[in-house]
Amino acid sequence: MLHVEKSITIVDVMNEFTSKCHCKGNSPKRSLRFGLLRSTRNDNFHIAFTIIALFLLACLIAPAKVFALRPFVTTDADVVETNLVEIELGVFGLHTQRHPGADELTLDIPGIRFNYGLPWDSEIVLETVGELIDNEYKGELGIKEKQFANTAGFYKKVWWRGSDWIPNFATETGIVFPTEKDTSGLNFEGTGIFSWYLNNLTCHLTLGGGTEKEPFEHNRRGLFIYGIILDVPLPQYKKLHFVSEYSGEKRKSATLDHQLLGGFMWEGPKEIEYDIAGFTGLNSESMDWGMTMGITFIIGKTFHRRGR
Repeated sequence: MLHVEKSITIVDVMNEFTSKCHCKGNSPKRSLRFGLLRSTRNDNFHIAFTIIALFLLACLIAPAKVFALRPFVTTDADVVETNLVEIELGVFGLHTQRHPGADELTLDIPGIRFNYGLPWDSEIVLETVGELIDNEYKGELGIKEKQFANTAGFYKKVWWRGSDWIPNFATETGIVFPTEKDTSGLNFEGTGIFSWYLNNLTCHLTLGGGTEKEPFEHNRRGLFIYGIILDVPLPQYKKLHFVSEYSGEKRKSATLDHQLLGGFMWEGPKEIEYDIAGFTGLNSESMDWGMTMGITFIIGKTFHRRGR
């Protein structure tokens, strides 16, 4: 259970984040979260994001069961039960990108993903993340930009459920909104996901593609998206999982952007999942390094646990 002092601190951060700011700096760069672009904010997103954050803080006082897929870039072939809401809350994250002269450091405070269960083994997914950016980082943090990134809406559908070596299969399709600096127009993405739930190993494979509109250009270019997740419960303590992921994206006429993630997930008290992970880019096109930590829980009464 969160204490009031912590809630006030988070609210103070949100108030500061949603205050009026002047954004300047380099052209937007990519995020590996399904190839979403970073761009400018607008006041409507500020208001909505603040309301959502306050709502989440209240919900954290009495959480229910959890089944989620933080802290990964890609996802799994499963959905939340009908009429339930799954909350994936990235409490804190940061990553750096090397540039000539000065690095760029980005703080993620917070990242939110809503999964609402629909009939026919499907769900609606809404997500966004608040970013504080220092694009002239030289060892001392100074926030130069504030924005929302990775703002998107998806429809996810499980087409069949397997067992043992026969995987679940799901698709996730949706729209990426231009809520970041120097972007305009909607982008589209679609992925197919396979999930194997074995005795001592869970594996998720994501393959897909989408469109991307470059800043100040009218044309769109294709995007290939992929990722593989491994989840292994520790032999001596089954509620603690070691997790890893290799994910990437390849844009037409561009260098592959890919990364490697490793961390831990803990099935904690009151059916809340806690996670922490670090990641590193694998070439010059990728982010240099970063970390993320968060929690996941369900609002409502659930009758089965999402496979892991």
